[in-house]
Amino acid sequence: MQKRKMWIYALVSMLVTICISGFGRMSYGILMPFMKESLTLTYQEAGMLATSTAIGYLLMVLWVGILATRWGSKRLVVFGLFLLSTALIILFFVESFIQTLICMVILGVGTAFGYTPLVNIVVGWFPQNRGLMIGFLLSGMGLGTLITSGLIPIFNIWFGTDGWRFLWLIYGVISVGTTFIGLKLLQDPPNSVKNPKTDDQSFLHDVYLHKGVLLVALIYGLIGFAYLIPQSFLFSFILEKGVSEYLAGIIIGIGGFISIFSGPLWGAISDRVGRKTSLRIIFGLSGFSVLIPIFWPFALGFMISQIFWGLTLMGMLSLTQALAIEQTHQKYAPVALGYTTIFFASGQILGPGLGGIMIEHLDGIPAALWLCFGLFTLAFVLTTRLKTNEYEIEYKKKLGK
Repeated sequence: MQKRKMWIYALVSMLVTICISGFGRMSYGILMPFMKESLTLTYQEAGMLATSTAIGYLLMVLWVGILATRWGSKRLVVFGLFLLSTALIILFFVESFIQTLICMVILGVGTAFGYTPLVNIVVGWFPQNRGLMIGFLLSGMGLGTLITSGLIPIFNIWFGTDGWRFLWLIYGVISVGTTFIGLKLLQDPPNSVKNPKTDDQSFLHDVYLHKGVLLVALIYGLIGFAYLIPQSFLFSFILEKGVSEYLAGIIIGIGGFISIFSGPLWGAISDRVGRKTSLRIIFGLSGFSVLIPIFWPFALGFMISQIFWGLTLMGMLSLTQALAIEQTHQKYAPVALGYTTIFFASGQILGPGLGGIMIEHLDGIPAALWLCFGLFTLAFVLTTRLKTNEYEIEYKKKLGK
């Protein structure tokens, strides 16, 4: 019975993540060229739209964690899906930059309300499968992106220059249905604590200044710093080395497809051998994957690099999130996850910018890849500093280890 419930929650949570992360955050990068042309936006305005979603997410992610400890996680997930659905449907009607900007900010806020409390629900119900469940959540992000990349050519054929509008509308309708599914099937875990009197001093001591949480936050920040460098520049590097656009697209697509399975795979492995050990292996493989293009800049080398990259990308995210919530008491889990996510998002802002500067002034794209390798190496070293705490010991007892 518990196993059946776990798989139901895994599928529902994946569906929610497809909506809030895949449709709400990741799809814009694919739809942007068509929106830019249809709405006559400048590149600066198109970039501001992407940034506005990230800002909406950042402004709310920490507060959402605090609200989850006081009001429960299910309410926030449903509210987040409601905001997301509303913004996605309104995007069908937008005619100006300002209207689109408002919708994109709402998408970011809705994503913040939806994701962190959802993590709290699945790890609260299934603590013995935390890594696996978070992995399933993150696979939804990859699936949402894959769905968009597959549908946009079809919708452009069907609806011409308005193809992107109908795709947003379909996403909105799907998200409305997902809202009702979440309302019906998701429940707050039995050990969740709804305490409106939880004070800021508790958060300060048990989360913000907690050594374990801070160390995981630094590791998560390094991941955010590092992973967008190959994501942003590797495709250009492949083309620079004479690989055709078609083959380059296949190479990148293979990495993206494999990444869908990376989260559940490493989550399940870490549930058996431990988070820290698994994360060190991942950092080693990730570092290896970004070195391959430097020393073997040919089609086969790029292919091997993307296979290793796809195998580790979502795994490093899911394991770090699992580590964050295991550093403190379960009732503070959404706060800890929201807090560490701020470091991750800050790293995302720094990575492509510094990588671009190094490409301009040093040895081209390989210089940025060396930076990425150095960041993964530093993250590896920091994981060796993580110590087992009382909450991890309690978690292992539940597993019978």
